[in-house]
Amino acid sequence: MTCLRPRVVTRWLPVAATILFLLPALATAAERPDAAHLLPDNTVFYLRFPVTTETVSKFQETAIGRISQDPAMQPLVSQLYGSAIEAFQRAEKEIGASLDDLLSLPQGEMCLAMVTPEESRPAVVFLVDVGQRLPVVDKLLNRAGQTLEQQGARRSEETLGDTRLTVFDLRGDETRQLVVAVRDNAVLVASDLDVAQGMLNAWSGKKTEGVRVLADNPNFAAVMRRCTGTEDQPPQVEFFVDPVTLFSRASRGNAGAQTLVALFPALGVNGIRGAGGSLTFATEDYDSMTQLHLLLDSPRTGVLELIAPRAGEITPENWVPADAASYVTVNWDLAKTYASFASLYDKIRGEGALAGSFERDLKNRLGIDFRKDVVEALAGRVTLVNAMVRPARLNSRANLVGVKLKDATAFQKTLEKAVAKAGPQMNRETFAGVTIYRAPTRKPRAKQPPNQPLMRQPDPALAIVDDYLLATDSLDLLKQAIAAQSDTSQSLAGQLEFRLIASKIRSQPGGERASLIAFDRPEEALRLWYEIAAAEATRQRLSQGAENNRFFRAVNDALRDHPLPPFAVLARYLAPSGSLLTDDETGLHYTSFTLRRK
Repeated sequence: MTCLRPRVVTRWLPVAATILFLLPALATAAERPDAAHLLPDNTVFYLRFPVTTETVSKFQETAIGRISQDPAMQPLVSQLYGSAIEAFQRAEKEIGASLDDLLSLPQGEMCLAMVTPEESRPAVVFLVDVGQRLPVVDKLLNRAGQTLEQQGARRSEETLGDTRLTVFDLRGDETRQLVVAVRDNAVLVASDLDVAQGMLNAWSGKKTEGVRVLADNPNFAAVMRRCTGTEDQPPQVEFFVDPVTLFSRASRGNAGAQTLVALFPALGVNGIRGAGGSLTFATEDYDSMTQLHLLLDSPRTGVLELIAPRAGEITPENWVPADAASYVTVNWDLAKTYASFASLYDKIRGEGALAGSFERDLKNRLGIDFRKDVVEALAGRVTLVNAMVRPARLNSRANLVGVKLKDATAFQKTLEKAVAKAGPQMNRETFAGVTIYRAPTRKPRAKQPPNQPLMRQPDPALAIVDDYLLATDSLDLLKQAIAAQSDTSQSLAGQLEFRLIASKIRSQPGGERASLIAFDRPEEALRLWYEIAAAEATRQRLSQGAENNRFFRAVNDALRDHPLPPFAVLARYLAPSGSLLTDDETGLHYTSFTLRRK
């Protein structure tokens, strides 16, 4: 791979900036087919904002948008935005428009896509409605065209019906093109003339016989049907990708990549038919909602057999602390996943390969029969808990993983055997009648200020609590879990916020048979970053960095002139969030939502 020279990057900057800044904000779509009815059915990547001005206005109604508009935050946000405008002024002459002009250009639907024609290289397509801002767009396109011609591109023009297409054949490769067309106050930019002509024909209703559009693609349609937003509001953003076709077509000419592509059928990778989702902002009940769908063949083969979620218990275990910042639990057929992995591994490496390598090495080192002592000992439920360890550090989010055991007494013997084999470096201590196994910790670096370290010193530990094996990077968090196990008032399950999220999860499609659920308190994550940003040590480091860095200088000046408001000002906009994963004959479906503070 050759490196781009700085001079080449500089010459392309105005063109790239022109296209990139057409990307955020829109209003009422023009009377024409939407992007899914213009793009060909071999579109492998698709990102669409149906009405971007609505996307922007709805996002401003979310917690993040409302925080940025709070009177206590507006002076700080305004100064940072002013710094961005000032920094952009250096490129303004090259582009021919101000930052505000660029951000206000889109006035309808906007879509970025990649198309993979059968015989040519993948083509990038960008479509945006600009409404009454067309004169400004014409000026920008003329400036970009002049820049391309100065770089050696050959310009020509074609007409399709009443639409004029400007074609730039880029220097150095006659197959590389940039095609621009303006129609019905919308701008179409494509890197392939045939693709642009096909879209314009569909625009005019002149679909060629046998030629299908993206909306006709059954995989695209199946994914989009599962990602339709909420009952009271359609999504503001939608996206789709066909990863297998994208990789196969984009890697043509690469011998190594094509060898991998040839293995896809045997590995079962071809069973991934598509993936996509949607984002919906500021509904009646939700601050935001994300819906994702992975479309899979049925039955699943090869690597897809490793995917084995199953419906099961999702109520937090007693040991999950009440003040947990987040909680995720998943029910999974671990034995099936391991058996499928072993079969696939042996198929590639030879019969008995896994048993003769990984399993044998583990038995030699720790005296453990992995299949019998570990895989068959697990009940199939795994829970991850995060909690904040004070004082605030970059890694203050401590982790605790719990794996349910079929027989805790029997597994205790396995654990003791592994600890004994591991050597004397494992320490034992007892807390509330529970044996804790601790790994040795490294001493902090001498150069790190002892009073204001940037990072928390991890303190790894293991313990069997009730019928769970718990592993953590924070001894304090493990002790909280042990205490909560014997006192349910200290457990998350009884907390009002969790019970509210659990009821919302059950109301989602598939909520009663979820394989995975999650609960999160965004307030805790924001509090962590707030404390880091407000810390005197952070301000000192920011001030030092401002001496040589324009970005740090702008942030430092803004925080000096407009200090952060009390955290309570920000916290009042935040509400808990939840998510769930379901598995059915079409594939995996994931929904995530954040409640809306009224």
